[in-house]
Amino acid sequence: MIFYTLIPTELLLFDDMVKPNFKEIKMGEASLVVEDQGDGTVKVVRLISSNPQDYLDDKFKPGTVMNYTLIFENQTS
Repeated sequence: MIFYTLIPTELLLFDDMVKPNFKEIKMGEASLVVEDQGDGTVKVVRLISSNPQDYLDDKFKPGTVMNYTLIFENQTS
């Protein structure tokens, strides 16, 4: 079988081997989709909010790495 594609073969054939561990976390009025890094940190993947100011906040920017303790403190306050 021949694949004519730009996608690397590893992604096509071995997609089931590596699954990201996504979680949804509520922070104030915003919801964050984060990926568990496995070392006590999470990386922001997506922001879901109806408040435009949340999208201007650097701590919600996709790619930002946060500690679990930071998230827990923000949820309780």
